Amino acid sequence: MEHIPVMPNEVTEYLNIRENGIYIDCTFGSGGHSQNILNALSQKGRLISIDWDEETVKNNGPKFSGYENFTLICDNFADIRNIVEKLKIERIDGILFDLGFSSQQIEDKERGFSFLGESPLDMRYSKDNPLTAQILLNSYPQDYLENMLKNYSQERFSKSITKGIIGYRNAKKIETTKELVEIIRRATPSWYHHRHIHFATKTFQALRMAVNSEIENIENGVKSAIDLISSRGRVAVISFHSMEHRSVKNIFRQAKQDNLVKPVVKKPILPSENEINTNPRARSAQMRIVEKI
Repeated sequence: MEHIPVMPNEVTEYLNIRENGIYIDCTFGSGGHSQNILNALSQKGRLISIDWDEETVKNNGPKFSGYENFTLICDNFADIRNIVEKLKIERIDGILFDLGFSSQQIEDKERGFSFLGESPLDMRYSKDNPLTAQILLNSYPQDYLENMLKNYSQERFSKSITKGIIGYRNAKKIETTKELVEIIRRATPSWYHHRHIHFATKTFQALRMAVNSEIENIENGVKSAIDLISSRGRVAVISFHSMEHRSVKNIFRQAKQDNLVKPVVKKPILPSENEINTNPRARSAQMRIVEKI
């Protein structure tokens, strides 16, 4: 399945792209947003794209080999400050974060992101990350697991799912996504299994976020972006669930109080009904944009 970028027209519009500007796409993914930004730039403009996932860079980078004003870097966007210093970039007109993960990652059976089918419990964006979902599930204490489910995904059955994980791992190591889904099934009531959202969604979301330190990386990356962006430059962040929404909202609010930025729009920008119909994964997306003072 081809990954469709969320709110592509809104990103181009609200980043206020200048044809000779310098932009950073912190979440390259399949390259959808990067392509749209490049389309709006002249040869004097420049785009630097970042992605932490080696497979994503390897699979999607070659499509952009014809652009002389494009640089793709495999790194964590939390390190954006070091990336900018290494590239000796002195001016940045816009920085984009799209915090969703791609269809390609979900569909790669070796990555363990999907609760459909049977895969190893990995869930890492980068192989350099020593922590996998399997290590976390089998070795972290009960209170950590319960708080992870509660805080990262508001899982209402966090206590019973955690008890199920502990009980299972005391008898046998949890190794596959199929085993984890079965643990969640047994730990939750039958009505929970027949809702619109799959009953394992929140557990898998929380695990993915914990394995990849997503909230910490968002805070480091977005705060650094606000520091690095030039005057009148814009930072846009597309978030997908309540923990991300709250984190980005708080970062922008604090930056506004510190007189570093002003909001471009007062309320988050949401995808249109038409976009949600053609790309259901966009339904929970919210975009927030600030401009450097």
